[in-house]
Amino acid sequence: MELLIVIAASTLASVLAAYIVLRCKCAPVPDVHKPNRPLIPKLGGLVVLAYVVTSFALLMLNKNLVDSTYGVMFYTTPIVLGVIGIIDDFTHVHELLRVGASVLYPLIILLIAGGNLSYLSFPIIGHFSNPIVIIILTIAVYGIFSNAINMMDVVNGVVPYSMIMTSIIPLAYSIMTSNTTLLQMTLTLLIPSIVLFMLNKYPAKLFNGNGGTYSLGALIAGLILYSNLGTLVLLVTIPYIINGLLIIVSSRGIKSREKLKPSTYMNDFVIYPNLDKGSTLTLMKMIVIDKPGDERKVIRSFYTVFNVVTALTILLFIALYVMGWV
Repeated sequence: MELLIVIAASTLASVLAAYIVLRCKCAPVPDVHKPNRPLIPKLGGLVVLAYVVTSFALLMLNKNLVDSTYGVMFYTTPIVLGVIGIIDDFTHVHELLRVGASVLYPLIILLIAGGNLSYLSFPIIGHFSNPIVIIILTIAVYGIFSNAINMMDVVNGVVPYSMIMTSIIPLAYSIMTSNTTLLQMTLTLLIPSIVLFMLNKYPAKLFNGNGGTYSLGALIAGLILYSNLGTLVLLVTIPYIINGLLIIVSSRGIKSREKLKPSTYMNDFVIYPNLDKGSTLTLMKMIVIDKPGDERKVIRSFYTVFNVVTALTILLFIALYVMGWV
């Protein structure tokens, strides 16, 4: 019953946040892939934060997370990074500060906990119990995914859709094993992603914004680290890792989106690859490099990529479950 109250209250808070943002039309930016470039509010981060903050507050009131370092990490990191992202949606925050926060905040939480850290478990890979290894894994995963999700927020609907796909295996496993902690963690990613998808899918009425992508990335990182299904969650998010690596290598470092040379350009609402020297290499560029298309074509291609990756990972999950490896 307590879990149902938390889920219901958090969902209501998320939906209410979406309603308020749409009504106030806060922080509007042009949708460059649409005729007439309509102005779309980019505060989708509030939809995610409303759910996470409400869940965390109610769980803390019930003292479910007081003694859990990983629980505090899971819920507070997306809040901290989401707030930074929302500030960035209004005014520029230096990329080093954004990346630094995604690493330093988890590090601070772990250092406060001292050496009293539970082991981390990853299917196929194994268990990690050494505190130093746990700290390195934690800051690496949070640092990578809180920023990798942001890097691929280029067309309508793709980010929340991929978050829904990523939630499938943890959701199924939590139900199969009656793991209410994992269920609550998974729903913290799934439900605001569904709300966002309904408003961010083509044609978008609401953009995720940096607040949305940073907080969703932190939730993904938390599931990788604390679900005991990290390897499988990681496999579903492989497109983000590939896209991030392509951007970092082709741009020769970590740079804000504003400092990157565009990977594509648009002519008569058809997206073409930017073949100029020094242009950034991305998955979106690879999608249109052979056959340019409009935004809907690019969106369908991204959906197909995540559908295939998710289906293959589900087959692996079934095999591992049958063998008793998860």
